[in-house]
Amino acid sequence: MPPKVTDNRPASAESLHAVPVETALAAQRIVATYAEDFLDGVTLMSMLGVEPDGLIHRKVVEELEANEAATKKASRKTTKKAAKKAAKKST
Repeated sequence: MPPKVTDNRPASAESLHAVPVETALAAQRIVATYAEDFLDGVTLMSMLGVEPDGLIHRKVVEELEANEAATKKASRKTTKKAAKKAAKKST
């Protein structure tokens, strides 16, 4: 059975090595260039550990979902369906 990764590493994020500032800025620019949309860019930066200070992926996702839900509710249109009348055949 392989050893657990958490047994070998400390759990706190502060104890892990920090990416140098210049490298982080360059990585952010590259991610911003190749990201398809804002959420994609935020996700990639968070995965790489180069997100700007104060950016929390979970909060960004919650805000985008709330905005998307509000937009969908506001843009919903009511349409009347045409009633099909069955024609009686008289024989």
